[in-house]
Amino acid sequence: MEKLAFLQPLSPISTTARDQLQAKLDNLAKPIRGLGRLEELAIDIAGIQQTADIQVAKRTCLVYVADNGVVVEGVSATSEPITNILADNIADGHAAVSALAIARGCEVKVYDVGLAGPHHVNSKLIDKRIKAGTNDILKAPAMSREEAIQSIKVGYDTALEAIEAGTDLLLIGEAGLGNTTLASAIVATMLNVPVTDVVSAGSHVKDATVQNKLKVVETAVKQWQPDAADPIDVLSKLGAFELGAKTGAILCAAEHGVPLILDGFLSDTSALLAEAIQPGVTQHLIASHSSKESGANRVLEHLGLKPYLDFNLAAGEGTGAVMLLAEIDDIQAVLQHMNRLEDLNFEYTN
Repeated sequence: MEKLAFLQPLSPISTTARDQLQAKLDNLAKPIRGLGRLEELAIDIAGIQQTADIQVAKRTCLVYVADNGVVVEGVSATSEPITNILADNIADGHAAVSALAIARGCEVKVYDVGLAGPHHVNSKLIDKRIKAGTNDILKAPAMSREEAIQSIKVGYDTALEAIEAGTDLLLIGEAGLGNTTLASAIVATMLNVPVTDVVSAGSHVKDATVQNKLKVVETAVKQWQPDAADPIDVLSKLGAFELGAKTGAILCAAEHGVPLILDGFLSDTSALLAEAIQPGVTQHLIASHSSKESGANRVLEHLGLKPYLDFNLAAGEGTGAVMLLAEIDDIQAVLQHMNRLEDLNFEYTN
């Protein structure tokens, strides 16, 4: 696989910052390591940001929306062209991710990277369209190799805009009917596991739809024979523009030392692609939650990421990623307001 021209070396993880923040947490007036994984969360952020004085106030969720030709094969809860409606709902502030983001002081930016039909007039929906939807993967590869690279570049550039605007944390989400089918095909290929291990119901679909989804994934993988060692080839033959864009956002965040919070299965799949493109990226990622999709945990286990939340989510859009901001706010409050042991003239003897 050729190196993508716009990629730069990864920002290093600071073990010094991690150790310093752990020492600071251990010195607070509480049992040592008493806040469990909340402490892990803060320490991961410190390592990525390369400072024990973690900054989490400015947060931005990048949501990429697109249509996928595979929906005509009956793999989703509906084959109606509703992605544009979902996109408007997110952009207008009325989707689950939007409502939660308001509660957590998180800016949501929505990008059209491949909606079908005419270009939108919604001024809140940012036009980065590559083309009007991917191809039906039973009829043709999802996209060309050039389009796959373009989708990654779009995600990279939009993440860079947020980083240059001063964001402390990046979150990613998506909307696009049929994309869990495509993610399942990517994961089965790259992890070399049976399709049955990674295909599940997704967004509340019937058993017959799941069986059809299995057949579609198996047929497409066999037909196009993507090279598992070449993530661009896999993305182009089996992927989605929103998956490519999130891959680019992940790569950009890792280069610039900005913690990136993954959402569910779709984000995890993009992380798998990003790690294959630029090994070491995973150290800069935070897994928000354990998805309802069966393939998600396989991917997180492969990447060595342990999710923080388990709410049986299958909402997409970045919803789970935004939920984790509450826990980040909790640990920041602890760091800002708790007394130290010496403030109380006290120490633990064990």
